Amino acid sequence: MSGPLSSEPAVGTPVELRFTKYDGSPHWEYDLIVLGTDAHGLWLGGRPGDVCRRIGRTIEPGVHWVTLVPAAGAWIATFNEPGGPLGAGTYVDLTDPPTWQAVQTARGAGLRMRCADLDLDVVRRFTGECYIDDEDEFADHQVRFGYPSELVATTRATADRLFAEVCAGSEPFGSVGPAWLQRCRALNRDGWPAAHP
Repeated sequence: MSGPLSSEPAVGTPVELRFTKYDGSPHWEYDLIVLGTDAHGLWLGGRPGDVCRRIGRTIEPGVHWVTLVPAAGAWIATFNEPGGPLGAGTYVDLTDPPTWQAVQTARGAGLRMRCADLDLDVVRRFTGECYIDDEDEFADHQVRFGYPSELVATTRATADRLFAEVCAGSEPFGSVGPAWLQRCRALNRDGWPAAHP
């Protein structure tokens, strides 16, 4: 059975992130490890050599990145190191609320997080430029997938609020995300936490 995350996972726990679209079709997926938690939520880490994949496309970031699954809210935020193929330092996916399931991963006993990607993304590029991406896809999928009107209104309002927060550098989009990114780099340098057997 899957549902909300019921307890705080240990540092080093492997986590499979599995995004779908609203109709359940597969979207992006990638595997991270638990770095820890704070007041903002659960922080997961990726390192050079890890990959992000979806049907027809694979990205090898080649850098460290951290992903925040917030303690409350229907969105997932990723903070990237510069130097990879991605131009965004901060990238926030609007989603439905994530669900969790205990699974056996390639790295050992861990967790799988699933959520539906709802198209809109809040982006802050390394240049400082901020924008909301995929407005056209959001409009198209409202019709194609039959998004409920309440979901449309909530997702739109959340995107607008996050856009203001990301542009203003409100936490965790100010110093908190980069601090976790530094922690991810240090863990990788000093010894990536071992997965559970």
